[in-house]
Amino acid sequence: MSRTGNSSTHTCMHTPSTFYSEQYYLTACEGYDAFAAESGKEVISPRLAAALRLVEVKPGERVLDVGCGRGEAVLHIARNGGVVHGVDYSSDALRIARRYLGAGKREHQSQNIYLLQSDAKRLPFKDSSFDKLLMFDLIEHLYPWELAKALREAHRVLVPGGQLFIHTAPNRWYYQFGYPLYRIFERLRGGHLPSDPKSRFPFHYLHVNEQDVIRLRRSLRQAGFDCRVWLDNIQPVLFFNRSPRLSLILFRLLRTYPLRWIFCNDIFAIACKGK
Repeated sequence: MSRTGNSSTHTCMHTPSTFYSEQYYLTACEGYDAFAAESGKEVISPRLAAALRLVEVKPGERVLDVGCGRGEAVLHIARNGGVVHGVDYSSDALRIARRYLGAGKREHQSQNIYLLQSDAKRLPFKDSSFDKLLMFDLIEHLYPWELAKALREAHRVLVPGGQLFIHTAPNRWYYQFGYPLYRIFERLRGGHLPSDPKSRFPFHYLHVNEQDVIRLRRSLRQAGFDCRVWLDNIQPVLFFNRSPRLSLILFRLLRTYPLRWIFCNDIFAIACKGK
């Protein structure tokens, strides 16, 4: 990590864009296994599919995907009639996205797709440029000061009445309260999980601002949005190898309140800019 700052502002942490390498996007970033297996085809992971179902893009709508990564959401939005701009902090991400979408500027434009490198804190667009804006699996990578700026930028570039769609994981409360209980459950079954849930993932250090429902709702309201924030689990967990039915019952039970607060790991939000 590095620090930036000047004499008139406090010193702030940020993550260099080079940390988001091709290796990260192709070996660790959510959905990488399906992306690699289905090279050349439209690839939508379960998490991304759940997030995109919320968007309901209409033909001709202007959509901005901030942190577009490999470009899966960009292609999906374009194929559903949206005029979509994908921006990412990482040059490696954009290189992968251009390959995935079919390299060549003309082809991008013919599909109503435009890609460019940009920082979420300084979007190169005029006020009120987009009807909808996506931030999928991005905000956990932004330090609090960066997230505050990114959400203000999102508010600025949306039209009045425009919507911001968010997915982020993990749920901080799951890591703090649910995971230790799940770890005990696994130990009773003869399994073993590490005490630190992050140690299971090679690029865990890139998560610098994991969220919970209250924290995300507060950030969105401070940026000027009206919002709805909720928790879910996208993929069922096989708790009992010999009884998928019992696993499904337990999975559904853990999605009920108050258990949902600590056992659901996916956070979604829809935020609206006032008219």
